[in-house]
Amino acid sequence: MTMNQHEIADRQVIPAQFICFTIAGLTGILGNAFLSRGVTIIAFKFADAIFVTGCILVAMKLARKGWDLPASGYTVLSIAWGVFFLSKDFASQEIGKDIFSSAFYFLLPSLTLIAFYRPFPIWIKGLTLTVMLPSLIRLIIVKLKFLVDYESIAHQMNYVLIHVIGIVWGSYFYWTYRRESAGH
Repeated sequence: MTMNQHEIADRQVIPAQFICFTIAGLTGILGNAFLSRGVTIIAFKFADAIFVTGCILVAMKLARKGWDLPASGYTVLSIAWGVFFLSKDFASQEIGKDIFSSAFYFLLPSLTLIAFYRPFPIWIKGLTLTVMLPSLIRLIIVKLKFLVDYESIAHQMNYVLIHVIGIVWGSYFYWTYRRESAGH
């Protein structure tokens, strides 16, 4: 059986997005383990760049399959992640908190659109939507100067949960692809 261009591309795109989300997730989740703050920032920025790459790969795959709403969600999520990336350059300044918390404005539409991917099981859709809650909490804390002691906790929960869902998405697409490939 001859493979079409999209099937050939999937042989590269699906494992690549899985690797991207896994590396970004592990680096993002474990980044605080580095003893040097400078190394930690480099690790987080590396994780951000790799996460964006995974999002774009999934967006491309979904658009080719006709899943335009979730594909646009992953594209908008890349923009949100660009905000996270930029905020690290201003982390030691007050404006860094505002920049990071402003990512919520992109997370809301992006994660909502991603949840429209019908093949996702309900628990992945629910987790996808739930991931935006720490970001909303952080936005409220930062903008209203409310419960400032919890701002750091909300910040860490936000970053870790998004990386967790990235690993879940990457795993889902990878194992679904493997299962479908074995069935052919």
